[in-house]
Amino acid sequence: MARRRLSRLPGTLRAVDAAGVSEMNSDKTGEQRVSGVPLGVRLREHVHRLGVYSPGSSTGVPDGVPTIKLSSNEGADPPVEEVLRALEQDASELHRYPDANDLIALLAEQNDLPIDEVTVGPGADGLLGYLAQAFLGPGDDVVFAWPSFVTYPLTAAKQGAHAIHVPLRDLTHDLDALRDAITPNTSLVYVCNPNNPTGTFVDRDALRAFIESLPAHVVCVVDEAYSEYVQEDDYPHSIDEFVRPGNQRVVVLRTFSKIHGLAGLRVGWMAAPAWIVNAVGRVRGPFDVNAAAVTAAFASAHAGETIIRRAAATATRRESLREKLVAAGLPRPTGVANFLCVDVGDAEVASAALLERGVIVRPLNAFGSPQHVRITIGSDDDMRQAEPIIIDVLSRLSAD
Repeated sequence: MARRRLSRLPGTLRAVDAAGVSEMNSDKTGEQRVSGVPLGVRLREHVHRLGVYSPGSSTGVPDGVPTIKLSSNEGADPPVEEVLRALEQDASELHRYPDANDLIALLAEQNDLPIDEVTVGPGADGLLGYLAQAFLGPGDDVVFAWPSFVTYPLTAAKQGAHAIHVPLRDLTHDLDALRDAITPNTSLVYVCNPNNPTGTFVDRDALRAFIESLPAHVVCVVDEAYSEYVQEDDYPHSIDEFVRPGNQRVVVLRTFSKIHGLAGLRVGWMAAPAWIVNAVGRVRGPFDVNAAAVTAAFASAHAGETIIRRAAATATRRESLREKLVAAGLPRPTGVANFLCVDVGDAEVASAALLERGVIVRPLNAFGSPQHVRITIGSDDDMRQAEPIIIDVLSRLSAD
């Protein structure tokens, strides 16, 4: 059987430049270069080749048309009441530097982990950056599925490492291909579970077999940013499966940005062997999670019952949209979290048509999937307004 073609990008972001680059121009070789650098100033050469992350759009809706933003996978609900009260109570202490120790201790206790196996960071993105700083440098490889989270190649490129993109199979991680892509230079392999932007997941048995097959020099990072939304019985919660039993080569990332509704405060957390937490502590900056984020996350971490109710409500709205899209003649969308990945034929055309009607979704061209859009599941009010528009626009386009 022929080997699948992999994309190996040495210290650059050619595969994700479409996610957005700013203030750049091209030199004679076609490389995108930072403009405006004064003559004689030496910017690190590889910085010229870096793409700049561009978030889901919030603009572009015609004047007078109500806007429904379903492009950024934000949680549909605001912070719980306990968070708002805690922020108000602690506001007078914002002249003090933050102390995340109580938050770390709480997360460790809730997950039955030693305190030295847990840390927090400025979002899961920030922790991914720390892992890249700790493990990656020029000549190192990092392996991940594609399309997946754009921070994986971004953080590799910033370290001058090689990013090896392994194509999804049927919008799902191809674990055999991921394993085959690992080289003697591979330091990290990422498994985004469930995967952003396709919403598919790797089941318990498959993930365990994959991790057990990895060579001794590779650390597996399981990104579970959307795990609280998943209700499938065979979904593996990797802290329970790997970190708590003592696997020394597995890292699990979680975040308060999604179902907890704290995206604006940027706080994520990591469960990992003590030696990896120690290594991350050596590359991070001081006081990197701000005081408001620590306060909010500590309060929200106590809101377990509310989080369970939010997951169930999101699933109800997600399945409503999925079934109506199928009934309208579109291919069955994928997704087990707070978004659906929908095959619309031409993502740019579909997203532009929805934008004209006030609904902002994420075309996946930048992820290398120009036929798909990602639709975040919003609140009840969002979906009451957006669902009929989405069905009308996409059914018309699919019929053309």
